[in-house]
Amino acid sequence: MSTKKLNENNFLIEKIKVLRSKTIRKKSKFEDERLDKPVSFWIKEDRLLKEKGKEFTIILRTKGCSWALGETGGCSMCGYIQDSTIVEIDPNHIINQFDYALQKKIKEISIDKDDFILKIFNSGSFFDDDEISADVREHIYKKIAEIPKIKEIVVESRVDYITREKLKKMKGILENKYIEVAIGLETVNDYIRNIYVNKGLKFEDFLKAVQICKENNIGVRVYLLFKPPFLNEQTAIDDCASSIQKLAELKVNTISINPLNIQKNSLVEYLWYQNRYRPPWFYSLFKCIIKACKDNSILDSVRIISSPSGAGSKRGIHNCLKRDCNEFMINSLKEFVISQNINCLVKKDDSYSCGCLIKYQLQKNFI
Repeated sequence: MSTKKLNENNFLIEKIKVLRSKTIRKKSKFEDERLDKPVSFWIKEDRLLKEKGKEFTIILRTKGCSWALGETGGCSMCGYIQDSTIVEIDPNHIINQFDYALQKKIKEISIDKDDFILKIFNSGSFFDDDEISADVREHIYKKIAEIPKIKEIVVESRVDYITREKLKKMKGILENKYIEVAIGLETVNDYIRNIYVNKGLKFEDFLKAVQICKENNIGVRVYLLFKPPFLNEQTAIDDCASSIQKLAELKVNTISINPLNIQKNSLVEYLWYQNRYRPPWFYSLFKCIIKACKDNSILDSVRIISSPSGAGSKRGIHNCLKRDCNEFMINSLKEFVISQNINCLVKKDDSYSCGCLIKYQLQKNFI
């Protein structure tokens, strides 16, 4: 890396660290009552591997991501540290969080005609023992194993914590469930990932983690970040489309495209306030998926999903801010995810149009 690029990267890291430290200083201690309940949990329609179904999502409150709490300050777009405790949390609190969400939703799950995918998020790494201990993970596995309606499970982790031993333990208890480990790769481009996103992850290390998962008959879900900072719309389309195609060649099981949303106290929010970053347009996201999938052949081998946070708002992916324009796009995206039919992203009603399309076409190489 050139001296100029190295200096630029050091500047970005220092800025991320300053913003992160401000967030940590402002955080107040959580009371025990809040520590015994998850950040959030919900049920909604989703795509299972081979059919339509429902998702049951639980966001656990933990100490927080080790990368965000470490010397580098974390990723440039991430503000999830705000939901974390920062300090050590008693493992019993995490058990209580999981049990609370399960107790609230188990009846609804049991009587639903659809099968479920359970997504467990903790704003960090599920396999990081400093966040979630081995005993807590085992408790969660045993609870899930008792629920026939839950057919698939997704957990998230940085590659640093994915080991053969941890995967074997999980698979041993959940032998009749389909398991996916979600990894935030963001892009196959090392430069964009580590300079613009500050991910601290080499593609070669990602490949090793994929291999470990495959050896243990564990599925791989890959998160791609759509429009990282310092990329314009066209570059974002090209980067994400090439990433999808490369990951399909690697035979990952699921690709989750996450359009960047503006999270509080992140470097991206700092850029956004300075009018140096705009969240992506729906037009770009659709162009990207269509470009990557072309004749639907990729969709025969890999599940492609996207459930954007803040969609239609100023901080999330949006076209103009007209309600009907964004709702049309949101609904089309949902149809695509559920059906895995690329035609859902091609405008079905020729009478539908929005004037913002012209503005987008004029600006997509510059914004």
